[in-house]
Amino acid sequence: MSGEPTLLIANPVAGLGRTGRLAPLLARALAARGLEVDLRLTAAGCAAADAVRSALRSGCRRVVVAGGDGTIGSVVGALAHTSVALGIIPTGMANAFAREMGVPLAWQGACDIAAAGCQRVIDAARVGPRHFVLMAGVGFDAQVVAGVNPAVKRWTGPVAYVLAGAACAPRLRPAQVRLQLDETEVNVPALMVVVANSAQYTYHWRLAPQARPDDGLLDIVVFTWRGALDPPAHVLGALVGRHVRRPGVMAFTTRRVRIECDPPLALQLDGDPAGMTPVEVEILPRALTVLAPR
Repeated sequence: MSGEPTLLIANPVAGLGRTGRLAPLLARALAARGLEVDLRLTAAGCAAADAVRSALRSGCRRVVVAGGDGTIGSVVGALAHTSVALGIIPTGMANAFAREMGVPLAWQGACDIAAAGCQRVIDAARVGPRHFVLMAGVGFDAQVVAGVNPAVKRWTGPVAYVLAGAACAPRLRPAQVRLQLDETEVNVPALMVVVANSAQYTYHWRLAPQARPDDGLLDIVVFTWRGALDPPAHVLGALVGRHVRRPGVMAFTTRRVRIECDPPLALQLDGDPAGMTPVEVEILPRALTVLAPR
């Protein structure tokens, strides 16, 4: 008897190329766990989403993604509002979504969950045609993401973000940020806005610690500007997990938010560049089925 038709999307460049080397082994491991596996080596982006849509038309009932958060984000739009389950094999660098879902970071344990985990229905979020599961970032973090040199990232991994952050910091300036939320409007000078669907931001860093991926809400954290001491104070507060208690940090929950900035600021979605403001973000309650531990 054949197993459940399963598409395995493996991003060959994720994890400094580790995913491409692991891909055949992952396919065999999933097959040994009873799945009928179709392996596609596909970079993050439209190619991954197109591969998922094609597989769904052919009767695929399970999609497993081997890669990082960007690769997962690429397929969310294709899987949203379907009953097809998403499995995760975290072979990227930060693997924040796997941490949020409790999926083991070791590939053997992740394959166990991808083959026989519980189905957990969670929210997704959308900015125009693009979807995300973790967060949208406006301002400093998006500038850092946009400034990362792909060649440096391939060779140094997370160090590339540190270097990009150091290059962006001297040019850091506040923008006048206007937030239109469900029930209120906020106008403040700010350095960064995080719109979170999940608590995890990167590694073990939680910028929106109250966010839950299944509560039907977006959690907004605004890092305001009150003076030159705010940037280092925000960074220190975030590193120790006490930033939301600082007077210069504002937090809200909403189902939809429009963000306008003067001057316009960069946007990132789940760690990938995604254009500039203005943007509208909306929550998609119970849009995605994820395979997670019991």
